[in-house]
Amino acid sequence: MPAYKISIDRDLEDLVPAYLENRRKELPEFFALAGAGNFDQLSKAGHKLAGSGGGYGFDRLSELGRRLEELALAEDRQGLEDCLAALKDYLENLEITYS
Repeated sequence: MPAYKISIDRDLEDLVPAYLENRRKELPEFFALAGAGNFDQLSKAGHKLAGSGGGYGFDRLSELGRRLEELALAEDRQGLEDCLAALKDYLENLEITYS
């Protein structure tokens, strides 16, 4: 898979690794919520992700969070599965430089 190359402000260098690690730890929970049909919790999680990603320089995370929220509200199981796969791929293939 190709890496997602992101340049982040050097001022965030100390915060980004922990932020990304926390997002990666949430993935299994997101998949479990989707599998259980817990759309309300998944919608809230997507909303939170949408609000936090851009603040760290990860606009794509915010986009995926918004999409996750929308799909959960629509109770679109297939869409959620696709969105979560895209989120997992993104988090696993980030290549970050600091400037």
